[in-house]
Amino acid sequence: MKVFGFMVSADAVIKCAPDATIRSVADQILTNKISAVVVVSGTAPVGIITKTDLTKAYVAGASLDDKADSIMSKELKTVKHDLPRDDAAKIFAQGRIHHAIVIGENGEFAGLISAWDIAKECVLDQKAWPYYRHEGDVKVHVTSPKTQ
Repeated sequence: MKVFGFMVSADAVIKCAPDATIRSVADQILTNKISAVVVVSGTAPVGIITKTDLTKAYVAGASLDDKADSIMSKELKTVKHDLPRDDAAKIFAQGRIHHAIVIGENGEFAGLISAWDIAKECVLDQKAWPYYRHEGDVKVHVTSPKTQ
């Protein structure tokens, strides 16, 4: 399975502007039961705020009225949309990361994946055999438990 088959699409990713307040970001994370918000300028990702970033901001004494860009991680980790799941997992393990921006075939922001998305996809591959799954618009008949 390629990343594009299980990523959260850019349209569905919860986003905020750099000048959003920390309070609004925390509200988005709690309301949507997610672990990160992507900070965008226009449609381009410029940062990400995770639960860890919020915890660090709290410990550092940040105000809930401070701006998102004051606590966001600016060094974005990226993966290509057509990267195999297992290769993405290696990148996550080696980089000790939990989220990555997915880059589309034309270099655009295509979506977001998390370590949880990768783990969930691994579990789906261990289900009863054979079965059908969708990769984009294509229905694929999976006949063995080998990783794809």
